[in-house]
Amino acid sequence: MHAFQPVKPEDIEEGAYSFVGQKIIITCKNGEKINAVSAPWGGVGYVWNKRVTFIFVRANRYTRECIDKSGEYSISFVDQEAYRGVLKYLGMVSGRDEDKIAGSRLNVNSYEGIPFIDEANEVIPCKVLYAHPFDESSFIDKSIIRDLHLDNDRYIMYVGEVQTILLK
Repeated sequence: MHAFQPVKPEDIEEGAYSFVGQKIIITCKNGEKINAVSAPWGGVGYVWNKRVTFIFVRANRYTRECIDKSGEYSISFVDQEAYRGVLKYLGMVSGRDEDKIAGSRLNVNSYEGIPFIDEANEVIPCKVLYAHPFDESSFIDKSIIRDLHLDNDRYIMYVGEVQTILLK
């Protein structure tokens, strides 16, 4: 019999596969207009025989409109300390009201037409496979709704197929 050593997940998570405690930048476009938003939730995995990411976007966000129209998005990982103000700005301002890219002073690059943040260390461009709104009745642990105040916000979960991983 083999002996197994328990390891905390946070002790082995690295780079793009570590979402805990970091904000990501979700970038998408609506026609020629590019939008970005910072988000504290997301992940990577393998489902339907595909490498995927999953992100959560508020239903009333302009980001949702962009993703729904284009069918794609990217996840950019930036230095959390160096871009702290930018991450806050991207989460507070609506892309409907102003050009958030210009306001954040970030630069946009693209991979096969999918926009991403050029200042990122790692980027995951994705094509949407699945989108579904959160349903409060589906939560087994109702404390999540209460503790994160999800009863006032509607979120859409997107599952996107990983097109590639871009490393700087």
